[in-house]
Amino acid sequence: MWKMASIKSYYNNYIKDISIVFLLLLPLTICNAITIFVGHSLNIAGLTQAASTFFYFSDLLIGIYPITLCIITSYYISTKHGVNAMVVVPYSLLMYIAISVPNDLVAANTGLPNNPLIALLTAIISAICCVSFRLFPLDPSRLDFVKTLYIQVAHFFAFLLMTLALAKLMESFLAFSTGASQFITLNPLTFLGGLAYQFILGLLGAVGINGHNFLFRAKQQLFENTQLNIAAWQAGDAPLNVLGQGFYDAFLSMGGSGNTISLLLCILLFSKDRRHITLAISAIPLVIFNINELLLFGLPIIFNPILIVPFVCVPLASFVVVYSAISLGLVNHVGTIVDWMTPPLLSGYIATQNSIGGVVLQFVVITLGVMIYRPFYLNYVGRSRQNNMTMSRQSELESSTFKTFLGDINQMMGSYVSKHDISRRVNHMLNNGEFLMHYQPQVNVTNATKLSFEALVRYKDKTGKLNPPIFINDFYQLGAIKQLDQMVIDLVLNDMQSMPLANGCKVSVNISAESIADPAIIYLIMERLRFYNIDPENLEVEITEEAIITEDKQISKNIDALQALGITVAIDDFGSGYASFPHLLKFNFDKVKLDRSLLLNTQNEREKNLYQLLAKISEVTGCVLVAEGIETEQEKQFVEQCGIDICQGYYFAKPMPLDEAQVWANSKIRI
Repeated sequence: MWKMASIKSYYNNYIKDISIVFLLLLPLTICNAITIFVGHSLNIAGLTQAASTFFYFSDLLIGIYPITLCIITSYYISTKHGVNAMVVVPYSLLMYIAISVPNDLVAANTGLPNNPLIALLTAIISAICCVSFRLFPLDPSRLDFVKTLYIQVAHFFAFLLMTLALAKLMESFLAFSTGASQFITLNPLTFLGGLAYQFILGLLGAVGINGHNFLFRAKQQLFENTQLNIAAWQAGDAPLNVLGQGFYDAFLSMGGSGNTISLLLCILLFSKDRRHITLAISAIPLVIFNINELLLFGLPIIFNPILIVPFVCVPLASFVVVYSAISLGLVNHVGTIVDWMTPPLLSGYIATQNSIGGVVLQFVVITLGVMIYRPFYLNYVGRSRQNNMTMSRQSELESSTFKTFLGDINQMMGSYVSKHDISRRVNHMLNNGEFLMHYQPQVNVTNATKLSFEALVRYKDKTGKLNPPIFINDFYQLGAIKQLDQMVIDLVLNDMQSMPLANGCKVSVNISAESIADPAIIYLIMERLRFYNIDPENLEVEITEEAIITEDKQISKNIDALQALGITVAIDDFGSGYASFPHLLKFNFDKVKLDRSLLLNTQNEREKNLYQLLAKISEVTGCVLVAEGIETEQEKQFVEQCGIDICQGYYFAKPMPLDEAQVWANSKIRI
């Protein structure tokens, strides 16, 4: 049961991920479709030189498509799993090129790798290799730089060996395929041969491979035989064959490969998904001329296990229906090869010797296609809706905006744009303005000379305006909170050089749950303390409740390691979330900071008793208590009555810049 649930989960994630990847590729796909359409239109108008320019652009777009697919897929997977894309993308491109070029899987006109399936697979394999080993860009300032460098070199060398092995494996597979093809002959002019031919075309198209190029010899032979048969028929020397090039073009590619005009009508008739309806309406002008890239990559159909089935089966069912109708004499034989861009219904009329029977037959085939597509499409949409509900519930429970991003495709695109906006906002902050620290005193009411501050990050823009720390959530959503932590550590330690540390002043810095769970944080703090020449005993590290409610053994190890260095470790905002007393006992904290929310309504007996009870934590754990959020004289007196000596809040002082904090500290030293 668990395995089935696990498989289902992987499958659902795959559907969402592949949809996102191909949506990101959609602009390139639409541009190519429009370019082809304009090129053919200019050809029909006799403007062949202008048409050739557009066909050149189309070839260029087709040429870069597989490489773009490889880059976007590896970028998306790495971003999803919190690994820097600058590491993953070069790995993916290396593997894709190393497998494609030696095996001649390149476009003849550009020399670029041209197999989308291999592009997708190499991106996935490369991303898995990098994500599994948690590779990150090298940072020369880190203490473990040399060690990390050699680890990455070893990993890259192993990756190269694996790439060479896969290239050889591909060479063997292609040799086997070439040998096997000598024994497999497709004759599209026979019933069984035609079914096999159409099946292979559909299967290849469903994974992004141009089946007509792959089966070029069979298609070329089909075209030549059809021309000869039509010429003999016109001369009165032979009857028309049921099967021919015109048969396939007129009846099995309506709206594009997979008879996707049926899928378009299915969406318009039965879908309640606004994005899909909008997509279908947008695709109408192209599908009328049998260009289906907008549907193929927009839903997507390509690499979609649900929609691949009708995409392959609808042309096969259509083949049987049309073949039977023509063989039984219900419809005229196809007497000409129509242009592949001729709109459906019109193409049926022209192909069947200007017969209304051809139009009716196409209508029947389109209707049959709608009926076949309908259950698969509704199943696909239903799975998406169910996944969205599940992901929304997980988002509410875990407060994960990135999982909301992976909800339904429409919400995903909105979240993608939102994340892009966040990225631009953060980049603007990094390049226009500065991050600086403000310091709020933690006052010992029994001994004012015992100095300590909490460091709080702020941002000042180019105009000098100071912004509150609402930007911290942006770093969380970008998966860059560790980088913010490292920047804050540097800012605080740099400021501490000008603080009265010799008088026992301590400064606390907030560390995210992600950083405190990372073994590398210990080496980073050790190295930065050494660099700024700061005594570890002057530094405090505050972690949030979120860190202690997880069952991460590494967090406990890191807390012990920090304390072994002489660094004080505190839990911040205790009582604001889900952490409980048993959670607190799991870790050996030096200090516990009681959240201001616990002070609210302490005029009520129940809340007062709760705070008094929590004030006795130190008797059990041996840790120092700090009352946060003291704003009134009444609150100060209450916490003092509870036996808490250290207080922090606006009643004593607001967070202040470094120079004011120095003045404040010096005034207490002189007392």
